[in-house]
Amino acid sequence: MENKNPYIKQLGNRLKITKTGRDYLDQIVTDSTGQVYAFYGRASPLMVAAAMARLSRRGSDLRETFLDEFAMTGDTDASGLIHRVVTAYGDDSVQQLAGMHIVVESASNILTKLLEWGRFGAYLEQSTRYIFLDEKDKDGNYRYFVPENLNSKIKTKYKKTNDIIFSLYSEMVRELTEYVRKKNPPPDNEKEQIAWRGATKAQACDAVRPVLPVSAKLTVGIFGSAQAIESLILHLLAEPLLEAQTTGQKILEEARKVMPAFLERADKPDRGGATTAYRATTRDTIKARSNKTLPKISKNKKTSIKLLDYWPKNELDIIPQLLFATSNLSTDEISAQIKKLSTRQKKEIFKEYVGVRLNRRHRPGRALEIPHYLWEVTADYGTFRDLQRHRVIDALEWQKLSTTYGYDIPNLIKEAGLQKKYQRCFELAERLHEHMQDAGYQEEAQYTTLLGHKMRYRFMLNARAAFHFLELRTSPQGHPGYRYICNEMYRQLRRVHPSIGRAMKFVNKDEDPELTRMAAELATQYKLEKLDKLSASRGPSRASRGQSLQNLQKDK
Repeated sequence: MENKNPYIKQLGNRLKITKTGRDYLDQIVTDSTGQVYAFYGRASPLMVAAAMARLSRRGSDLRETFLDEFAMTGDTDASGLIHRVVTAYGDDSVQQLAGMHIVVESASNILTKLLEWGRFGAYLEQSTRYIFLDEKDKDGNYRYFVPENLNSKIKTKYKKTNDIIFSLYSEMVRELTEYVRKKNPPPDNEKEQIAWRGATKAQACDAVRPVLPVSAKLTVGIFGSAQAIESLILHLLAEPLLEAQTTGQKILEEARKVMPAFLERADKPDRGGATTAYRATTRDTIKARSNKTLPKISKNKKTSIKLLDYWPKNELDIIPQLLFATSNLSTDEISAQIKKLSTRQKKEIFKEYVGVRLNRRHRPGRALEIPHYLWEVTADYGTFRDLQRHRVIDALEWQKLSTTYGYDIPNLIKEAGLQKKYQRCFELAERLHEHMQDAGYQEEAQYTTLLGHKMRYRFMLNARAAFHFLELRTSPQGHPGYRYICNEMYRQLRRVHPSIGRAMKFVNKDEDPELTRMAAELATQYKLEKLDKLSASRGPSRASRGQSLQNLQKDK
């Protein structure tokens, strides 16, 4: 039978790519002949994933497989293969071969944290540190979420209270921006003025953001594999909040428009439906047990950062693990030899394993993923929303939001004479919270809390992840709230594991400078200036795009 595939020829037991096939490959892979290449251009994610799914059954070059099985039939045949592998055979790993971008607009701050719950996705969200959230929408409403299931009386009170709080926020954030700018006059240099505007705005936003309600709406961008997206959907559908359930269903509907074959099982009764029911039922059962077994009110309401437990108790016990990968011995054999060494010699091995770190991105090897630290933190929700986004942490769980633990007043608020307006926001929120709880809206009452209200959460970090977590979140441009938390974590970690603590040489323990973002803003301006020069050398169209970036910075 004549071969009707113009891209490939059969030569005995081998396949040969034709000139036409090579031309086609040049449009879908970065290198049609080399050992390493990336798919792009005309190759749809579904077709690429389908071709990769064939790797375990075909011994030929993947490019040959693509041309032989998918180039002629396209997404139709690819979808069929995905259906067979994922749905019929249950091979979940194939779901990891294709990814997609999902955007959720107007998500409450509660929903943003639920969206970012998964460990294997990538997330980016609008920041409360750099954006004034007092702009109204086309209907004249402030940016806050209103639960659909509130009765009319509660909804009226809810909206009235949030309107007042957002109005007070608007007054404070703009007054404080002017106050900070008067206190710190602008520099003469134009480039530094742009950085100054960004830094002063950030400092004002940092101080005032605690009065923002958790109902404040933000946009979240998500990138994940089809498997990660399915996991996110199931997680949202099992949540008690209606906003989460509705969003989970919407994500499923939209994701199916991109990769339907990967998400066929997400809402089937025996697959996704059973998983959602299991999670919801288990949560409700343990919640009932908790209510029956434990007191409902905590006596400990102060800000606290506590190292609950750590392992190993002696950090030098990990020395055999540091040598494991570079030896040919078993762990027991290495340990027997290490026992013969002095403490000084063991410390020398640890120091050599860490090496000479020139910046915070120089993290030690994976043996330092063995030590673990279990933390419990009681602090404001605003700092939690910043710290929660770290992916390489274990056992991250948080308690229901409430007004129980109180709030703090930033010194800058007091200094600027805004304390009464600030406290007024919390008084309004706490009255609304109590009113909604009395009306039976236990879950929805969480929307009435403010970013400054304290809450309790728990998580575990391995030592290698702690290098990244603590060194990044103590940098001068960081928010003062989470800088305090991370410096206290570092102090407690170094007390129990001094060698590991000393190796974290880029933890910043200095006091906050007046304008913590100034250095970062100046660095941004320097990069933009270099980009402008590069763009100008490449032609007017690119130069104009560089100028647009500069204008965006000036808008700050």
